Amino acid sequence: MLLMPPKPSPRPTVSTIARDLGISPATVSYALNDKPGVGAATRQRVLEHAREVGWTPHSGAQALRRGRSGNIGLVLVRDPEEVSREPFYASVTAGIESATSAHGYELLIRFVEGGEEHEIDVFRTWAHRRRVDGVVLLDLASDDHRPAVLEALGLDFAVLGHYEGPEDFVRVSTAEPEDAATVVEHVAALGYDGCLQVTGPLAYAHERRRLELLRRLCAEHGLAHSQESARYAIGSGQDAVRRADVTFCSRPAVIASSDLIAVGALRAAAALGLRIPEEMGLVSWDDSLIAEVASPSITALAREPFAMGRSGGDLLVRRIEGTASPGERMQTAPARLVPRASTARP
Repeated sequence: MLLMPPKPSPRPTVSTIARDLGISPATVSYALNDKPGVGAATRQRVLEHAREVGWTPHSGAQALRRGRSGNIGLVLVRDPEEVSREPFYASVTAGIESATSAHGYELLIRFVEGGEEHEIDVFRTWAHRRRVDGVVLLDLASDDHRPAVLEALGLDFAVLGHYEGPEDFVRVSTAEPEDAATVVEHVAALGYDGCLQVTGPLAYAHERRRLELLRRLCAEHGLAHSQESARYAIGSGQDAVRRADVTFCSRPAVIASSDLIAVGALRAAAALGLRIPEEMGLVSWDDSLIAEVASPSITALAREPFAMGRSGGDLLVRRIEGTASPGERMQTAPARLVPRASTARP
């Protein structure tokens, strides 16, 4: 009688391997998990066949055995359509997912539009249902309640930003003072005599820090300073520059908190009849393909948001698994300024 080799299953599992080899699923499970009760020859046979059919452990089952969900949570208090146009958040999210998936975790993303309380409701639901093992926090406010809530819920969390608090968390922070100095020194060296700073919403602590840093640095360099706020959107950036008094100095440079705000500033300058870079300069705090292909192209800080997100995701998973120390923090390197056509000597 001619014995045919076992036929590989297109989606191998413990059960299909057992069927292929004519043995019990329990025997296969013992062999794959290196447990006693299986002879050496049988174990070797199971392992060889598992390699042939491309079997891999089920991450969800492994997480359940560890008493975990195998998920990392991220809540964005944003309009999903608006986020889809925002390169910074897309890059950060991709970086987080890259790191968590490398550890066998899934990234669970939720969008809410009702503010912090709706975000906290999501955290409570996740904790009650054991849907996530940890959470990544973005855009912290000066009086943010989320860290205290997450600690009370028993969820590990990573902060992308400069939050200081009593909770047990891990953090990835950026070199904001150095980045602010890079921007101000650049525009001062090119003959601009003032900075029109168009921040994002000042409810965010990082926007308040940037505002304080630029005000102080402009004063130190003898530059005039003015400020407007905008959402991270082109239209909002355009409205902010059109509202501003651009005559507060003779040759201002707009410092935009995002690339989309910067594109809005370009449109506003065109509507006001201001030539860039001759009569008005423009620098974006975030670099992206949008800044590169705009006309004129936009000088920007390359802050590497993908690497930032990846560092945050990796640090959080290591905290969950006990290989990162409580309170461990990572500081990113200062951003590299990418000079383009939107700034130039007079």
